[in-house]
Amino acid sequence: MKKAEIQSQRARKNTQSSLQQSSQLRVGTQLSGSHPHRMSSPAKVFLHAAGGRNRRNASRKGKRSHRILRNTKLYKQGYNRGYQDGVLQGQNSFGIVFEGVSIIIPTYNQRDYVLQCVSSIEKYTPAPYEIIVVDNASQDGTADALLRKGGMVRVAALDKNRGFAGGVNQGLMMAKGRHIVVLNNDTLVTPGWLENMMSCLNSDPQIGVVGPVTNYIGGDQQIEVPYCEVEDMWSFAANQNRPDPEKHRLTERLVGFCWLFSRDLFERAGYLDEGYAVGNFEDDDWIVRVRMLGYRLAVAGDAFIHHFGSVSMKALGEQDFNSVNKGNEQFYSQKWGDPQALIAETSRLAQTPYSDPQTRSQANVSSLAAKGDLRQRAGSSSENSPATSSFRRSSDFYPEGAFLVDLKGDVYVLRGGQRRKLNTPVPRGISPVLVAKPDLLGIPAGEPLVSAGDIWNGSLEPDQPLAATPSDSGVVAIHESIVATVDAPESWYLVTEGKRRRFVSTYAAERWGISSRHVHQISTEQLHLIPEGWPIIAPPQLLNQDL
Repeated sequence: MKKAEIQSQRARKNTQSSLQQSSQLRVGTQLSGSHPHRMSSPAKVFLHAAGGRNRRNASRKGKRSHRILRNTKLYKQGYNRGYQDGVLQGQNSFGIVFEGVSIIIPTYNQRDYVLQCVSSIEKYTPAPYEIIVVDNASQDGTADALLRKGGMVRVAALDKNRGFAGGVNQGLMMAKGRHIVVLNNDTLVTPGWLENMMSCLNSDPQIGVVGPVTNYIGGDQQIEVPYCEVEDMWSFAANQNRPDPEKHRLTERLVGFCWLFSRDLFERAGYLDEGYAVGNFEDDDWIVRVRMLGYRLAVAGDAFIHHFGSVSMKALGEQDFNSVNKGNEQFYSQKWGDPQALIAETSRLAQTPYSDPQTRSQANVSSLAAKGDLRQRAGSSSENSPATSSFRRSSDFYPEGAFLVDLKGDVYVLRGGQRRKLNTPVPRGISPVLVAKPDLLGIPAGEPLVSAGDIWNGSLEPDQPLAATPSDSGVVAIHESIVATVDAPESWYLVTEGKRRRFVSTYAAERWGISSRHVHQISTEQLHLIPEGWPIIAPPQLLNQDL
């Protein structure tokens, strides 16, 4: 090949090589342009670009996740601090009473009624108050509706229906007011209702509970009304509620649709008995105890509230209502026997020479006629004297030597008017009776009992579920015994501290662990030689273990 041909061939190869390089450069330019889909991309270039975006996105996501975790942690820390502060404040404020009224409203599946009731309280109650609605596991959204409402309403949503007594007791446990109102959910309060009831309560130190008048109720609190529709009720109530002490009067019974009383009375009388199913008669039961303590009852005729009338009970249906009512009536009779005779007996015993002068002075006032114009007694010096300022407690009617247990499981022996903690195992066969905190704290604390000898006073354990106490020489033979006479074997007595104390019923005796096998027969003459002491009543049943 000639030299010229060789040079020409080399020139063509160089030109082709330059064209190929130029073509590759153009391809690279297109990869970085706005139309990458027109041509396949070299793997190296594509992977480099994707890796960069992923790292940037991952970095952003990491920072965002870190911020979320940090904020969540801060929120939880703040929540826990707030919760702990709330618990601490609650513990520090426990037992602190405010100078106002706690209004307790138990309710069950009556959302519209209770909302109306709460609204009427908010509108017509200028005095300081709190509203405690206890919802007995309603299925109609009552608790949620009240929580949305807010304001001065505290809501206790129970996990099951505990009935009227259980609902009221829950509210009493929560109440912080100096005074307490128990109010039905199917009521409407009216202008002046609370002020006039409070005036009646404060008019006589012997008055323990005040009730209003209404259009629909049992007993003598019902009055004639001219209206048929609620819209027409307000003008009537405004006229009825003009303050007028002449409309205040004593009574023997107050229905539990509306009560006003002091915290001191509650701490003396204790909780309602939860042995009554759903409702009815538990209010009569509590009123019997109040009257045994020496308090009077009064109706404020210048305080009218509208009552729709037993809405929750009517919702049971006639058959169920009659069944519940009959069962509760039987329980009431079984527990108390003749309650009016018992109240009279207690008043009589308070005047006996065996009672202290303070109690006798108080009883002289309590034994006056239960009904009448309060103004007739306003001038009585004995009525307002310091000697009548003290009242009995429910625990005064509990048996000497009884074993009591609180919610923590601590056991006490009731001895000499004191609660003495048991720092030794509970004796075999003894079942301590659960008592509520107000009952227990109302009994002064004494020295603990540290041995079985302390319980049984150094003697052998007797065949009865009550602890022994020192005996008086005059009644050694039957001291610390459960006795009955041949003539009246159904009436049982505890002979203790030199007195005979009658169990008001067989049920009361059984509640304290007494059975017929513990009863010893004595003659009527022997029994009458022993002075009478306070009767013994049954403690209320408490199904809510938080009380």
